[in-house]
Amino acid sequence: MAVSSLFSETYLGSTIPEYLLFFSVLLLGGVLGRSLSFFYERRLRQTAEATKTEVDDIILYALGRPVVLLGIVFGALAGQRILAPAEPLRTVLNASVEIPVVLTVAWIAVRLTDGFIDTYLVEYVERTETKLDDELVPIVSRITNIAIVSVAGVVILDSLGYDVTAVIASLGVAGVAIAFASRKTMADIFGVAHILTTKPFLIDDTVDVDGTTGTVESIGLRTTRIRDFDGRLVTLPNSTIANAEVRNISSEPTRRVKAFLGLSYDTAPTEMDAAIDLATETVNSVDGVDTEQTGAWFWDYGESSMKIRLEYHVDDLDRWKEVRSTVNREIQRAFRDAGFEMAFPTRTVRVEQGGENGAVAVQGGAEGD
Repeated sequence: MAVSSLFSETYLGSTIPEYLLFFSVLLLGGVLGRSLSFFYERRLRQTAEATKTEVDDIILYALGRPVVLLGIVFGALAGQRILAPAEPLRTVLNASVEIPVVLTVAWIAVRLTDGFIDTYLVEYVERTETKLDDELVPIVSRITNIAIVSVAGVVILDSLGYDVTAVIASLGVAGVAIAFASRKTMADIFGVAHILTTKPFLIDDTVDVDGTTGTVESIGLRTTRIRDFDGRLVTLPNSTIANAEVRNISSEPTRRVKAFLGLSYDTAPTEMDAAIDLATETVNSVDGVDTEQTGAWFWDYGESSMKIRLEYHVDDLDRWKEVRSTVNREIQRAFRDAGFEMAFPTRTVRVEQGGENGAVAVQGGAEGD
């Protein structure tokens, strides 16, 4: 008798057998969804792979796993007809249907977006010469997914009875506060947008950014990393790059190399002229040098040497270090064979002895370039 009354008693508008039947239908919906997912994965995939278009493959990929949630939704819808719940259980049951629907739609939207990006957008950027597109693809995918999840979150809050308008207003105020607090981060994000749109350089390009010269290794959402010629990894904020003078050395047809040669002050004017001509001829004899752009000039009077300014251009940008090393060795050999004396920093010391006590005064001066 007690057991009979227990099963006939209503709890929040429904009896225990009705609740058991509801959860059984819900479980059956989950099993149905899993079966549909298995059918999608095994049966329809083979059919989709046989077609020429890739759209059906993307749709099957998007619907594959979320179908399980759809089965649970159908089970919840069928189970609602069994129960006659009172508040607050009615609100919970309504939410148990609406929330899985929203999550399923959001999940499908995210997978559809990822599928189309991976299939079409990635394939497109791989055909382009620029490598900045490769950096843009994950950013676009991330922003799109965040937008989808945000919309789904707002819809779920609305289904739970929250005042969505107030929530959005609060988020707006919080967003302004966060944006003000993270204005440096926002400046970096706008900086990468500037880099992606103007494309002053690509990954693997050799650049000079405000005195930092090296090879671009990565372009991120906030920073760009450059490997300089000493092997150091320099990380620059994108906002700094957006406001800096950027020189893309890789885009230049040749690489200019500048050097200074110092001859001693004992060098006669005729010897200086001969040294300038010899430096020009030596540079032009090295393979990889653009002979049309080589120049040498008597440039300046240094503290311990008379300076020759030497400029030349290297055709092969990948070999410019090797060419520069060869030029330096050949000039050293040519100047030594010609008898030109290369200057080096010196120090002159004068010793004066005198005075009543035989004091010694020492005067010295450092000389160097």
